[in-house]
Amino acid sequence: MDLNAIGVFFIAIILWPSVTSEMLTSVDPPTNLQVTDPGHLGQLHIRWKAPLSLTNKKLCVVRYMLRYCNVDSTNCKRVITRQLKYTDGFNLNKGINVKIQTLVKEQCINGTELHSNWIETIYWPSMEGHADSKGRDLQCIVYNLEYMDCIWQKGTSAPHDVNYALYYWHKELEYAVECNSYIKNQGSSVGCHFQGGDFIEFSDFNICINGSSEMGPVRPAYYTLQLQDLVKAAAPDKINMTLSRTDTIYLQWDPPTGKIKPHCLEYEVQFRGKDSHWESKIIPEGATSTFLNVTAKPMYCVRLRATVNIFCADDSFWSDWSSVQCLAGHSEGGEDVIIKINFLAELVVLIALASITLVLCMSALYWIRWKRLIAKKKPNMLLNDDTKNIKKSSSISC
Repeated sequence: MDLNAIGVFFIAIILWPSVTSEMLTSVDPPTNLQVTDPGHLGQLHIRWKAPLSLTNKKLCVVRYMLRYCNVDSTNCKRVITRQLKYTDGFNLNKGINVKIQTLVKEQCINGTELHSNWIETIYWPSMEGHADSKGRDLQCIVYNLEYMDCIWQKGTSAPHDVNYALYYWHKELEYAVECNSYIKNQGSSVGCHFQGGDFIEFSDFNICINGSSEMGPVRPAYYTLQLQDLVKAAAPDKINMTLSRTDTIYLQWDPPTGKIKPHCLEYEVQFRGKDSHWESKIIPEGATSTFLNVTAKPMYCVRLRATVNIFCADDSFWSDWSSVQCLAGHSEGGEDVIIKINFLAELVVLIALASITLVLCMSALYWIRWKRLIAKKKPNMLLNDDTKNIKKSSSISC
């Protein structure tokens, strides 16, 4: 046996006790599990401490399995982290069950990963007031990314004198803020109007509707929204139609004006002939023109609406329909005759302008004729005066 092999053998014997002392056959759960509410209307902080038995186990790779959901739910989230804290959004309308366990692997164990027992806590938000006293059926619509209106209904068992208030929070706010522009109905707050700078996309937007009454406490209602999924675009405008000789309509329009990016929109076109039912066609995202194959009709009418597509939001509302525009079929001479309902107002304006122009021209013509008459009368008047003077001078000389 060579000297190197002998040296390695003796070192292994010396280190064997210290290595085996690091090996674990079980692991303790974390300690001091706590759930705290910073006042963000649904965002909670979860904190815990490492097991004391792992304090001196520096070679151990320690992780934690976190499991949480509402108390009556089986759809729980699972998170694995090496940190001693975690933050997430929760539904504060119900109690929240939080569990955590320790996971250990690498040099501290002999083979498979070790799991500790679970420790558990339940966090209960404020449950004062009858459950049916809280504001219900909140609906929020973001209009063309320019402003948002949120409307709610009065609780079915809310006191008659209940006065609701809305508070909201998102990640760019330090603390929850009360609505500063309530929507009223018969003196009671039934909604909130948000300006464009008050909301945020692609992040939790937390809302709490609480209330007060002299009859007793009112249960708060909590909502977490994703505002990019609540957008209602404006209706398309500047629609142009052209009819070919093969009964094909070429339709082109401009995207709605506003903050929604054109590539985020898709459209639905409805078209029909005179006295027939609407037919629909969905236009692929980003396109602002299409061809419509129509049967021979004396008139074709179309309308459009828009929505945010699946590449920019998980959901959205359809816009209102655009104004109906109609296109007449081929005339007997073979030429296309276009009738656009939106141009009727322009036609009225043009007729009015033509009438005014005609009146002004007639007035100018009469003025010129009057001036000419005056100009013709002046030489005759001067001639009459000179004749009188000659007669007078003649009589004196006689």
